[in-house]
Amino acid sequence: MQKAIEFGTFINDPKPKIENMRIQHENKVRDANDAANSGVPLAEPVKEFGFVAVAAGHGLEAMFSDLGADVVVSGGQTMNPATEDLINAIRSTPANTVFILPNNKNIIMAAEQAVKLSDKNVCVLQTRTIPQGIAAMLAFDESLGLAENRIGMTKALEKVSTGLITFAARDSEYEGHSIKQGEILALDNGKLSFTDKDINKAALKLVRRLIKSESSYVTLIYGSDVTEDKAEKVQQLLRSKLSDKIEVILVNGGQPVYYYIISVE
Repeated sequence: MQKAIEFGTFINDPKPKIENMRIQHENKVRDANDAANSGVPLAEPVKEFGFVAVAAGHGLEAMFSDLGADVVVSGGQTMNPATEDLINAIRSTPANTVFILPNNKNIIMAAEQAVKLSDKNVCVLQTRTIPQGIAAMLAFDESLGLAENRIGMTKALEKVSTGLITFAARDSEYEGHSIKQGEILALDNGKLSFTDKDINKAALKLVRRLIKSESSYVTLIYGSDVTEDKAEKVQQLLRSKLSDKIEVILVNGGQPVYYYIISVE
């Protein structure tokens, strides 16, 4: 079950469709095997390390590209890429070793399946959120080897806290919370923290819960349903209410589903 969008469009469905898991798994494996033998050309390595990142939203895709991702696969909550897509991305990456950043816990399994079917050396980093993926890429050091980079990037992603602001598509009950249609949902590192009726107040309240004594940065990534003016107002609100030692950065992610993806580190 997906943790965040399930509140908005999945667990709220009174009659969710249940797929036959065995058939679904067999289909995925078949598709992945087809991809491994597909006509996608195997890129000639021109460097030691390359990156495949999964993200949805024009801003987030551009951000990962700017950070050094060779291929950004479109995907995320409610739109998980197939193993075939990841294999093709690996084949297109011109590097001897390819790091995969799933950036969603529901994509990790497909990424690990791609490793088994790839003819390249592939390392799946356990990035479960977009902020974790960004932190991992920022920690990469091209002067280090695979083992050192894996350790360093894993340590970096584990230091990041992630908050998500989305909404409920319909009434539901979840983990003791009575959720009403249209309510704002605030998720603290994958778990429903509280509901609210105001996006701005929810963002501030969630950030305060995510901040630790050693926190220095808050990155506010706004989605496709938030205008720049509205995002700037939330940024100003956070700056006015938080400690002066905390820098609040605003990024246009353009992501679907979430009004805000919040990174605290």
